[in-house]
Amino acid sequence: MYKIIGDDGKEYGPVSLEELRQWIAQGRVNGQSRVRPEGVADWQPASSFPEIRALLAGPAAAPAAAPPLPSPVPPGEVRSGLAITSFVFGLVLCLGPFTGLPAIICGHIAHARARRSPQQYGGAGFAIAGFILGYVNTFFITLCILPALLLPALSSAKHRAQSINCVNNLKQIGLAYKIWALDNNDQYPFTVSTNAGGTREWVRPSTDGTDRNPALHFQILSNELSTPKILVCPGDASKIAALDFRNLSAANVTYQLRTLPSVNSTNPQQVLAICPIHHHVLLADGSVQQGPRTRSSP
Repeated sequence: MYKIIGDDGKEYGPVSLEELRQWIAQGRVNGQSRVRPEGVADWQPASSFPEIRALLAGPAAAPAAAPPLPSPVPPGEVRSGLAITSFVFGLVLCLGPFTGLPAIICGHIAHARARRSPQQYGGAGFAIAGFILGYVNTFFITLCILPALLLPALSSAKHRAQSINCVNNLKQIGLAYKIWALDNNDQYPFTVSTNAGGTREWVRPSTDGTDRNPALHFQILSNELSTPKILVCPGDASKIAALDFRNLSAANVTYQLRTLPSVNSTNPQQVLAICPIHHHVLLADGSVQQGPRTRSSP
């Protein structure tokens, strides 16, 4: 059995001597055609083989038009489909993980096939480009798009946590006022004269009944409140907690305090303090009514 290099540069065979006889008769093989027997690595002219040289010397039939020799499957035409698919998936970034992962999987499979059987599978370059683009796509989705999708949920969870802490702050303020009232005839500091240890002379109510400088009235409760940190709502970025009550000012207080004479422990449903961030309301009996849930702080 022999293999032949045709005039088109392609390899044909293996063929027997009988088939070579026909090809010689048809003019498709001559003495200069390169031939090698099966199992031999080197190509030699057909005339260098005695058995073929005998066929070349014999009477040759008139050449006739013959059908072309069967050609191998063109590389990269059909069997590069998986590699090209990977490349296309890698290019389509807008669909995110729906194309990134298929690009990676198809690319690696196509590349492995091309390395294992290069005569049967082509498109190794497309496969490499495909899975690289797939990794870039997936990396982009992971670092950019997923955090953007999670951000609203994280923001909502943060706001809920701040709202819960705000309610706790108001409850501590309400408890501090009740403790102070127990020692002052059920009156709150802003209804008691400064001569008796209150802050009545410092009251400066606005039209809605909230005091213009609640810090003065909270300073009297330094023993009951224990720390000025609870006077700042966790959701209020415009206020900073004071280090101590001695330096407490309006810049260190979030909560609006109502200092009307009717606000005391004997009128439990009177509004004592309000959170302008979460709209929670502290009543004179120490209870807190939670405001409407909002997606973000105003």
